[in-house]
Amino acid sequence: MDLQRRRLSQGLLAAAGLLVLPGPAAARPDMTRTMGTTVADTGLAGYRFESRVFAGAEGRRRHRVWLAIPDRTPPPPAGFPALYLLDGNAVLSRLRPEWLTALDEATPPVLVMIGYDTDLLFDGEARHYDYTPAPEGQASVRDARRPQREGGGAAAFIERIESTITPWVASRTQVDANRKALWGHSFGGLFTLFTLCTRPQAFGIYMPVSPSLGWADNLLRQSLDHLAARPPERNIPVWLCRGDNEVRVTAEMNADQLRQRKQQGNAAFNHFADDLDRIPRVEAHRRLYPGLGHGDTFSAALPEALRIVAGLAPDPAWS
Repeated sequence: MDLQRRRLSQGLLAAAGLLVLPGPAAARPDMTRTMGTTVADTGLAGYRFESRVFAGAEGRRRHRVWLAIPDRTPPPPAGFPALYLLDGNAVLSRLRPEWLTALDEATPPVLVMIGYDTDLLFDGEARHYDYTPAPEGQASVRDARRPQREGGGAAAFIERIESTITPWVASRTQVDANRKALWGHSFGGLFTLFTLCTRPQAFGIYMPVSPSLGWADNLLRQSLDHLAARPPERNIPVWLCRGDNEVRVTAEMNADQLRQRKQQGNAAFNHFADDLDRIPRVEAHRRLYPGLGHGDTFSAALPEALRIVAGLAPDPAWS
């Protein structure tokens, strides 16, 4: 990507407030809520659930992974599709039986919900480290808005998923490697795109939701340049979405400024999607959810991801 386009991208992101996570007015998740009773507790016809705890990096919280396996015998000849979902505690808490029963006419996917060994929906400190990349040559990075939290563990977390979690999944059920998808929201969306750019062969489908595009002075843009220089060897669909109402609101903003900020945010999102779509063998699909803020897109995007990975037709709102 040439310097002029990179500067334009950085300007759009900065103007849109996307160089950091959206603020409280954008409906950030409540980090104090717990999981409660889930479908893994109550059971669901057509699926069986199991879980396992994995050691985290040294000094980090352990990961807990919930596995939902379609109760079909025998499995498809090539194996089941698989959907790896970050923020697994929150995913499992919000998972609705009707979302899964609606997949019966297709090939229901294995769900690999990667969370943390806690009852909280979100572990802010742990996900901050695991989901964010560090600049080349740096071991970690700090967010100016949350300097108490360390980031930069994304590369190690990709390796941990591939070396520990994926072999465990393979030992429990048969998975079609060509239909293995990665889904993540916010920092999880950043991690999803970083994985695509740095290790595109790890998954066959990428599903970033409301990704934090401007993390660490637009570090993701450098990763995108890396992918453009070394495109994937096979076609990879990327389903990129966000709400059209994702904006950080301050007390000083008036209605016109708020409207302009929303337009800039959506323009920055579309600009990134355009750049992604120009890379050979990357099939970028995009969607803006009308009226939804940053936190709202978490639940809105889940049932659609399930449908797409199962092989059902996506909503016509995707382009």
